[in-house]
Amino acid sequence: MNDINQLNWDYQNPHYLKFKVESKHLDILGHVNNKVYLDWSEIVSWSHSKSLGITPEIYLKLKCACVVVENKIEYVGSLFEDDQIAISTWITGTDSKLRLSRFFQIIRISDNKTIFRSNVNYVCISLENYKPKKMPQLFRDSYKVTT
Repeated sequence: MNDINQLNWDYQNPHYLKFKVESKHLDILGHVNNKVYLDWSEIVSWSHSKSLGITPEIYLKLKCACVVVENKIEYVGSLFEDDQIAISTWITGTDSKLRLSRFFQIIRISDNKTIFRSNVNYVCISLENYKPKKMPQLFRDSYKVTT
């Protein structure tokens, strides 16, 4: 499959990255360890946020961050060494005050098969006291629903 946008994405206009499964990603069963999917989700999430103008430096400057409070994961298949994948994310919801939701999907490129889905809810917190805090205007302007 040459065109990533032609993959069986659950939503249009994915923000995606491509990866190749390496031996370091495998567990004792010979397939990708479950925690690696979370690592990949974090990488694509930051890539998406940076494309929207929100970086770790912005979090520190504004003294607030969006942190995971809930993650619903569905493992639909397995990945093995040398598999080529695309992982995508979309903003699926925001209450424009405290919360933000993202959806992640991983597709094995060779057969266009979805292997992983995740719905993640975040809450904005203060980096001074780690309590919930209203999202800054930059977050509200940048994190628009993309599904």
